[in-house]
Formats: sequence, structure tokens, C-alpha cells
Amino acid sequence: MAEHYSKSRSPASHGGNILATAKELGCPISELIDMSSNLTPLGIIPGLQEVLTGRLDEIGYLPETGSDTLSNMFAAKYDLSASQVLVGNGTTEYIYAIPAATQPERAIIINPTYSDYHLACQWAGIQVDNFALQEDDDFNLDLGTLGSVLHGRELVFLCNPNNPTGFVTPSAELYQFIQDHPETMFLVDESYLPFVRESSLLRFPIPDNLFVLASFSKIFCIPGLRLGFLVSAEKNMRVMAKRRKPWGVNRMAQIAGEYVLSKGDQYIEEVMQFLERERPRFINCLLELPHVEVIQGRANFILCCLTGPIRAPQLRQELLEHRVMIRNCDNFFGLDDRYFRMSLKERPDNDVCLNALRNILEGAP
Repeated sequence: MAEHYSKSRSPASHGGNILATAKELGCPISELIDMSSNLTPLGIIPGLQEVLTGRLDEIGYLPETGSDTLSNMFAAKYDLSASQVLVGNGTTEYIYAIPAATQPERAIIINPTYSDYHLACQWAGIQVDNFALQEDDDFNLDLGTLGSVLHGRELVFLCNPNNPTGFVTPSAELYQFIQDHPETMFLVDESYLPFVRESSLLRFPIPDNLFVLASFSKIFCIPGLRLGFLVSAEKNMRVMAKRRKPWGVNRMAQIAGEYVLSKGDQYIEEVMQFLERERPRFINCLLELPHVEVIQGRANFILCCLTGPIRAPQLRQELLEHRVMIRNCDNFFGLDDRYFRMSLKERPDNDVCLNALRNILEGAP
């Protein structure tokens, strides 16, 4: 369908720039409520800071060259071969590496979504075709329509749950779709999957045409350590391993990864239970506000559309006066200046945000 399928070049831009925002406002970081970055609402996993402090002397040693201990632990957790796993300096490392390594005829990016997928393909000289999700369908993904534009030899980027919409494609349906299109390579980014009750594609046998990205930054609140994983079939990983830099993961990130792999399951469960309570409450409060529509996703973040005279750039600036950061989404392909995104925090911070939104929106003409 032609309306789903167009070409674009979109710049990469991100939320969560709390250091620069605090400097701009002349306030301590502790005064800011950062709802622009899609991190866990419950903060850093308990116990990790103490472990890192206790082993701080290990920054005086070179880290493991290939993070073998960590890759072996990750492989064991998902019943994979260690040769199917690479550990990286965040998932961003592999978002940029895969187009360059695989050199597909074209890339298909399902939009709106994370903008670095576009930039990674542009840097690799890969043609980008954008498969645009429809606003009047809450940006839901129809796999049948996507399948109609695949002819093989392309690389499809798919974020699941999708950022910024929060839409989740059921993993069993997605896995079958990937198997049904063996001539197309898929990169599925599961950075936000730990926030929802949905099985990972890592629980299925990994076909030759699939790369899966897993992130620890978001769910365990360690974005400053930069830690992510790439999983694929062994033949694909041999190609990727040839391009891997030695010592690509710092020692503190390796230690953190080993800790959360052994201690993180209960924390993930607590996060999901919190979101199951808080997300519906927060959305109900949003729906009571004037000039706000909510896109019905499932992730730890919420995409909203403004229907009145105020627009997202203005709303972002006015919320900064209340020391609340949101993500203006007008630079996402397929969105405009009506859209903004908020990542849930603990309830007191969420209520500060809701009260600030109420004051701003009820005062708008």
C-alpha cells in the first residue's frame, strides 16, 4: 500500500539529556523529574551500587576482552550457545554495526520509531524505505501489510515494544512472520520488552534471518554504563565478531551485567507489578485533562497527542518551569508537534507531572 511506504532521512535525536538540562536551568540534577528518558520507574536495581563500589579497584585492570563471563551467563539464561551472543557498549553499538556488516539492498524502518535506525543505515550507505504506521489506527503494526512490501534481501528494523508508541507485537506472531519471510533479515530491538508480560524472541529457536537486541540500560537504570547484547544464528555472529573491538565493554559494565543476570529477575517482576498498578491510574488522570489524547500502548512510557492550541515544544518548556522533563516527539518520522512522550516514574513524581500538566492545559485558551 503506497501510503505506508515512503522514503525519508530523519536525524537522530534523543530524550533524557538531564545533565545539559540541569545546567541550562541552573539547578541540581536532583531537582529534575526526568520523564523524557525511558528508564525504569523504580531506579537502579537494589544492591548494584554497593557491588560496584566494592569492586571499584577493578577499573585498574583491563576488562575481559570479549566479556566472555557475561556472554556465557546471558547464553545460559536463554538456553543459547555462547557463540550466538555478543556483548556490546549498549545496543547502539550493534544498531550501527549491523547495516554496515550485512549490507542489505535496502532497509525498511517501521515508523514512528527510534531515530538511530535511520542514521545507522545512512552512515552505512543503505537506502532507507519507511513503512509508516497510521495515526488513525493508533500506530498499530499490521504484519500482513508489512509482508506485502517485502521482496527479500532487505533488513527490517522493528522495535518491540515500539518507541515511542508503546505498541507490542505478540512475540509468537512476530516469530512466525519472520519464519515466513526467510529471504528478509530482521533486527528486532527488545530494549523495552522487560517492562511488559511478553515472551522474548530469545525463547524461540533463532532462525538465520533474525538479529535480536537486548538492553540492560532501561530496565535496570544503568544507561551511563552502556551495556547491551546481540543474539543471532552462529553464522551471522561469526561475521559480527570479526568487526568487534577488543575491550568494547568497560569493567564496571561487565560487573553490573553479571550482577543483574544473577539478581535481576525479582526486580523485573516488581517493576512490571508497579506498572500494572500505576500505568492505568496515570492514563485515567491524563484522560481527564483537556486537550490530551493517549495512544494506547503497553510499555513503561506513554505517547500523547495534544488536541488544543498548545503544542509539544511549548508544553515541554512550560513543564521545565515545574522541573519536569518530557520528550517532544516532533522529530520522529510520522509525528508532529502535537505529540509528546512521558516515561512513568514513582507515584509522587507522576503526581507532580500530572498537576503541572493540569495547571498548564487548563490555563490554555
